[in-house]
Amino acid sequence: MNKKQKRYISVIIVLIVFILIAVALLGQYGWMVTRTGGGESGLSILEDNSFTKLGYSGEETQEENPDCLYLWDSTDENSAVFYDQMTQILHDMKVEYTETDLSKEEMPDPDQYQIVITGFTNFQEHSSVILEVVSWMEKGGNLLMPQVPETGSVYSFMSPRIGVENLGSAYYEVSGIRIKDDFMITGEQTEYAIEYPYQSALTVSLGESCEVHMVSADEREVPLLWETDRREGHVVVVNLGHYEKNCRGIYAAAYSLLSEYCVWPVINSSAFYIDGFPFPLPKEKNSYITKEYGDNMDMYSFYVREWWNDLISLAEEYGISYTGTIQENNDNDVEAPFESKASSNRYQYFASTLMELDGELGLFGYNQQPLCLETSDIGTREGTEEETGEETEELDYEKDLGLKYWNNKSDMAAGLKEVEEFQKGIIDSETMQVYTPPSNIWSEDGLDAIKDTLPDIAAVAADYFSGGYAKEQEYEVDEDGMIMTPRITSGGEISEDMKLSAFSELNFHYVVSHSISPTDVLNPDAGADLGWPAMVENLNDYEKWQEEAAPDIRRMTGSEMAGAVQRFYYLGSEEIETKDGLEIQLSNFQDEAWLMIRFNEWTPDEESVKGGSLTKLSGNLYLLEAEQDTVTIQRKDAK
Repeated sequence: MNKKQKRYISVIIVLIVFILIAVALLGQYGWMVTRTGGGESGLSILEDNSFTKLGYSGEETQEENPDCLYLWDSTDENSAVFYDQMTQILHDMKVEYTETDLSKEEMPDPDQYQIVITGFTNFQEHSSVILEVVSWMEKGGNLLMPQVPETGSVYSFMSPRIGVENLGSAYYEVSGIRIKDDFMITGEQTEYAIEYPYQSALTVSLGESCEVHMVSADEREVPLLWETDRREGHVVVVNLGHYEKNCRGIYAAAYSLLSEYCVWPVINSSAFYIDGFPFPLPKEKNSYITKEYGDNMDMYSFYVREWWNDLISLAEEYGISYTGTIQENNDNDVEAPFESKASSNRYQYFASTLMELDGELGLFGYNQQPLCLETSDIGTREGTEEETGEETEELDYEKDLGLKYWNNKSDMAAGLKEVEEFQKGIIDSETMQVYTPPSNIWSEDGLDAIKDTLPDIAAVAADYFSGGYAKEQEYEVDEDGMIMTPRITSGGEISEDMKLSAFSELNFHYVVSHSISPTDVLNPDAGADLGWPAMVENLNDYEKWQEEAAPDIRRMTGSEMAGAVQRFYYLGSEEIETKDGLEIQLSNFQDEAWLMIRFNEWTPDEESVKGGSLTKLSGNLYLLEAEQDTVTIQRKDAK
């Protein structure tokens, strides 16, 4: 090789190095661009008129001959309490059903139905109904007994027909549940405590024919959920006796055990909200902070150096896409005109790093005052006379929470316009689409003001549970197209009640939704007494549980979750048995759909699915991603 050739080779090597550097820089730029877009799924909120109102959303969708009969008794206190939960479960699972209030109506002929649900406890009073239902079940029906009945001669008659060999004389206090097998999604945590136990379950022993899925989390292991065959029929029994909203996933799972297969739409989304963030940084000191970080640490330094950096690390570890909802001021002004008292520099820092984490900005408010008028219909404080046995105090919104009512919707609108202008001054390219109400308190008056003033706001993320002045939400879309995306858990102290709620909703809607606030570190009800390092560790443990239980669940921003809820809410499905398996026909299918399927009597061939794909979640429970409006699933043993 001569000198000229060597010189050319040197030039080529230099060019290659420059090309590699350029490619690396372009790759980094491309990474930054995609990260700035917010979220990894890119799921958008569709125009509400994209959907026909033919998906399950009310009476207009009821079939003439539904497969399910729900029996209840409005004069039975436990039946009335459970009615609200079970009917919502059936609604969200898109189950067409006939309901009969036995205190007012005669029971229909059960031979018209494939499934009967006995949603009442007073078996003695409805003995003729029980006798007829048992006879129907033994001839081939599928029976769900979701409530713990009163004992007596009728239940004694029924016990051996539902797998009970021996019945104790007392009710049992269930302080926790233990999942015995893989019929529900649990990850590595198979036990969940019940924070407020009481004597709720019957002490029973079962025959060998029973398949027990859930027991009390103690040495006695009282059966809490089982299924068994009886002659030609099948029965599923829930012996838990807790009818709160945070147990819905257990009852949904019980229902899914009844038939050859059970198909229901889910959301498939995990979201993490930071309420009132970015926010005006306080500069004074606080004892909760100095206790952990020393007397020299003021709150301004804490939030910038410790709090936000810890949350960044958590997001990077678990792929979290935060939704920060902006709060402009810390004042209590509720009367126009409004002006900004905040410096935008620190807001821009928080907002830009939020975007780099695939996050997005939403709306919290001009300040921390919920959008409520004194005449607004809002939740009521916990602790009624019936619950406490004491006379209830007169409710005082301002005294109880230190909050103010707004004078009128015009002042609300002025405050909303001010915070929108402030947000645009921070990041003009961002459009707020999600609203998280201060203190989780919202009203229809406030929603009307948002709809009229900020039409880009498409979703409200409040609380899944009621409490205090907060009204509960469901995963739904209101008549104006506003999407409700409630949060299930909150704060830095993940209580046993929250863990049960998260487990339940993962198995019902396949959703995880958590919220925190910068002020949680100062609020003992949110975990402040633990100290921020312990709160961060709790959040890490919570995210680790989610990663183990549902590693493939989609990490989303609040607006992406809203898009997922919108598609879930309007989706309808019809299942048709074929000689080789199952065909699922979807109505209101847009660009994607997600469904859970439990195969009770045969195993699907995951490789032969057409129009979508199946992922095994646990046991015989699968997640279906539908890519077309018709999906076919073949049995593994089909030829």
